[in-house]
Amino acid sequence: MRRSTIIICITAVVLLSAGIVLLALWPEPVPEQNDVRETPPPRSAETVGDIIREQRAEVSSISFTPDEGDRFTIRLDLPDMLMVLEANDLLFSGDQASMSSLFTTATNLFSLDIVIEDADDEQLDMFGFNAPVVSINVDLLDGTSIEYTVGNVQPAGQGRYILLKDSRDVLLINGRQSSLLTQGIEDLYDLSFFPLQDYNLDEPEAIAAVNHIIIENEAGITELQKRTEEELVVSPIGTALFKILQPTVAEANDQVVQDVILHNIVRIEPESIEAVHPDDLSAYGLNKPAKLSVSTDDWKGTLLVGNRNAERGGHYIMIEGTDIVLFDKSVDYSFINITFTELRTSLIWLHNIVDVSSVVYNIDGVTRVFEMEHPDENTVRGWLDGVEMTEQNTRRLYVAALNITQNGVTDRPIPVETPPTYSITINLSDGSSDTIDLYPLSDTQFLIVRNGESTGLFITRMTIQQYLLGRLEMVDAGGELPLT
Repeated sequence: MRRSTIIICITAVVLLSAGIVLLALWPEPVPEQNDVRETPPPRSAETVGDIIREQRAEVSSISFTPDEGDRFTIRLDLPDMLMVLEANDLLFSGDQASMSSLFTTATNLFSLDIVIEDADDEQLDMFGFNAPVVSINVDLLDGTSIEYTVGNVQPAGQGRYILLKDSRDVLLINGRQSSLLTQGIEDLYDLSFFPLQDYNLDEPEAIAAVNHIIIENEAGITELQKRTEEELVVSPIGTALFKILQPTVAEANDQVVQDVILHNIVRIEPESIEAVHPDDLSAYGLNKPAKLSVSTDDWKGTLLVGNRNAERGGHYIMIEGTDIVLFDKSVDYSFINITFTELRTSLIWLHNIVDVSSVVYNIDGVTRVFEMEHPDENTVRGWLDGVEMTEQNTRRLYVAALNITQNGVTDRPIPVETPPTYSITINLSDGSSDTIDLYPLSDTQFLIVRNGESTGLFITRMTIQQYLLGRLEMVDAGGELPLT
């Protein structure tokens, strides 16, 4: 039994080996012609990989023409390499980071796959190239250009189909490239007013950079100009950093300028776009807006401020040069209605005591003379009508002369039919002088006229008594003047 089993196994092995040999030697049948399948041609690594790869410095601009929405161009501003956004023949500020991402993607585009080569018209229509989502034109500095269109979304993913000009090879790009290339101009807007990011400024630096402000509202125009360092060096100690140029020349209250105006300007950051190319600006109060113009050494911008939406707690605004209504609740726009009285310092004049030789008072026709000498920069001697005073009283009587401050605004003209009740003239060591005349408007108010021109301000009899008449009486009585 055991022997027969061995013989059977040997026989099976021999037959199997013979079968393998016969199969190897058997001739291969010739296939029929319609069964022949051509091997796909090798794909070009250049096409499957890089579609476009251009250095930023070699590109002058990129134009985007969406199927829906406005055509726009990102233009490279050499040599600073900053980008500007152009649409409807208007140049305005876009968000640098957003524009840079789109610029880089549009000029460094790569394909995941060749979907179909040499597509016919029906196939191109199927992939969305009869009405592409966006057509893109890359203009190079050498005068040449690269053009391509973006078609439908890939059904199985988030990528889109791409077609280069003069080509029928349908390519596929990934979802990130697709989302960037199909952005509208609204996605690129810089919604900030003051260009903190463009100039890499923090808030204190931005506040320090502003040197000119104009506010226009129903009440009129208020204009502020920042003094230069050279001007401040030769000005009296305590001279305001900002001076008011309109509605009348005066010293500004720097604390108010910074806290109420500048602090808000650099923080303006609209939260949303309300309308692009609005049909009716009156719906937002922007047909007759208030205006805020701000300048630094190398930037100028104007903001239009419309109605306040009380329910949403913000204002409708527009950046001049754009046709976009924005909504902003980042700051309180009440500063746009600031009054001249709120903005200016209460001081009418300011002169450094070291530059003054005398102060002459005319009080109801009586003249009094306050003379000073300056032995050195830190010492001053004073005489009132020839009677010497202490150094402390000399300094404090002079401060009282500067404290002839305004108490309010008036539009009353100079009452030329009556002479001024009080006059104060500060004579400077260089021979020049500065005079304030106080004309009666009523029993309690006096118009302040400086060097023959109305300031549009009045002072009350109480202030005159405190800082002029009362201080002179105290010196006459041999008393010690208060500090303020």
